[in-house]
Amino acid sequence: MSKLKFEYNIRGYRYAPESFHIYKGLPGQKKKEIPLSDEQRQQMGYLCLTEGVKSAVDYVKHIERERERKCRQYMTYGFILKENPHEYVYCPSLRCRESDTLKTRLCILQAVREELARDKGRVEQSVECDLDGHYRPVNIRKHYATADLRRPVMVWLHVV
Repeated sequence: MSKLKFEYNIRGYRYAPESFHIYKGLPGQKKKEIPLSDEQRQQMGYLCLTEGVKSAVDYVKHIERERERKCRQYMTYGFILKENPHEYVYCPSLRCRESDTLKTRLCILQAVREELARDKGRVEQSVECDLDGHYRPVNIRKHYATADLRRPVMVWLHVV
């Protein structure tokens, strides 16, 4: 079975580049309009008229890739440490997009708070140990920090 490629259709008035619209879809299906700002439509129309349809489609693909890249930036909530107010702790597995609703963000904040409250805000920062002659750990020392659950902070995660 061959892989289907998207088809692009561009429509607009020759003397008004800002009136150009682009539609995308699979062959044989109804095509949907790609939302563009007025400046982006004008640039696309200008490229379509001066350099051809292929350069205009490439410009729109570039815009779509940029939008997809922005969707890979996540945020989560964390808490400042009581011992060192310049550091914070957070749960990287609990994250949301910037476009998520306030209810979703508050649910994530509550989940982080509950996760930390189980151990009274204590977080294992590092572990030190000595090794015996057979490379087995002995004299294990764990260092803990305490999260201030009253002061949440936003943390940005860049996922590539």
